[in-house]
Amino acid sequence: MFGSAAIDLAWVADGRIDANIMLSNNPWDTVAGVIIAREAGAAVIDLDGSPHSLGARATIAASPELVADLVELIAEAHEASAFDRSIAEWLS
Repeated sequence: MFGSAAIDLAWVADGRIDANIMLSNNPWDTVAGVIIAREAGAAVIDLDGSPHSLGARATIAASPELVADLVELIAEAHEASAFDRSIAEWLS
């Protein structure tokens, strides 16, 4: 995060940054930025790829073209970390 959640999302809307990923958030921190980003044409989704809502556990914002790649990268990282943990357990 570069500043407040709303500013980070506004920067995605403005093109100052390509994407923003927040793995934990509160609705009062994000709601204004989510509206700004969506109105500017950004995709704003939850970690599982569903549309962002007030109950979202995470926030991913980027251009519609980039957001699918981000979700895929996050899923790959999650799978890799689970794999790494199982290897470490097996080696110990």
